[in-house]
Amino acid sequence: MEPHHDPTQATASKVVALAPQLVERLISGQGAALRRIEQGLRPYHVQFSPRPDAMAMTGDEIAVTLAAAVLEKIVELLHAGGSHEGLVEEAIAASIAHALKFDLAFRLKGISQAVRPMSLSQVGFMHTLLYSDRSLIFGVGPTGTGKTHLAIAAGLSLLAEGRIKSLVMTRPRVMLEGETMTAVLRAETAYDEQLTPIEDELRQLIGHDEIHQLTERGMIEVMPLGRMRGRTFNDSMLLVDEAQNMTVGKMRMAATRIGRNSRLVVTGDPSQVDLAGGAEVSGLGHLLNLVTGTDLAAVHRFETYQIIRNPVVARLEALYALAGGAAELRAAA
Repeated sequence: MEPHHDPTQATASKVVALAPQLVERLISGQGAALRRIEQGLRPYHVQFSPRPDAMAMTGDEIAVTLAAAVLEKIVELLHAGGSHEGLVEEAIAASIAHALKFDLAFRLKGISQAVRPMSLSQVGFMHTLLYSDRSLIFGVGPTGTGKTHLAIAAGLSLLAEGRIKSLVMTRPRVMLEGETMTAVLRAETAYDEQLTPIEDELRQLIGHDEIHQLTERGMIEVMPLGRMRGRTFNDSMLLVDEAQNMTVGKMRMAATRIGRNSRLVVTGDPSQVDLAGGAEVSGLGHLLNLVTGTDLAAVHRFETYQIIRNPVVARLEALYALAGGAAELRAAA
């Protein structure tokens, strides 16, 4: 995963007292256990500095807090008689699960229930959505990692806080098997059931009545992609979902709709491209390549192991990747 910068995270430091023999165990094997902790806390970063009877840590505030909790959990498990191979992983999982449940939930204005992240990667993405000053934000990775849900939740919160005046949501239309291309379908101006997933997320977050009120006031719009053409959106957040199914031309059209005090959030899974015939280049991959190495965008990448929709989904994605299907789709991207 490429480095992620969270503007809400100040650098923090902490020292945890440990038995000398535990320090030796943690740094044995060239610090393999400490590297596993560092990896487990990504996208946040922590650096360990062993001492004879303690462990010093510096890094992102969330990572330092969690790393201290992991070390304390390891001590607790050892006192309870644990010494198995997966002890460090068990401590990491338990510490993250506790923090996600009790410390890292988002209580957002405009949404009655707390938005509870299911992974640290979701925490990082939400922080980027809420606090980054970038006008272009990407959330890319496998289906089921919560990208769309978090993006819509963040947009509703920005709307309720008055930081934007409208939230505009769209996704490209995918040609279904047996459909015949027509001028209307090519223009993508007709509202149909392929926008239902966005409506489902809205209903889950704020309910039908609030959706109706915000729509009537022009504060939220769920629109076919083609209706964005020729418009400029000021004081808005634009969400383009399932962006891997956009051509380069359509992505260029959407990306250039950003007006004053606006941002574009682009979500998608580059490994699941459904462009007709596979001949077209995916606009998502193309735009990611264009902005790589520049300061134009904040790019947040999710991995297969971060799928939270259902454990079965994560295992299926891994199997497809091993079978080579994902590689073939990425080639089309």
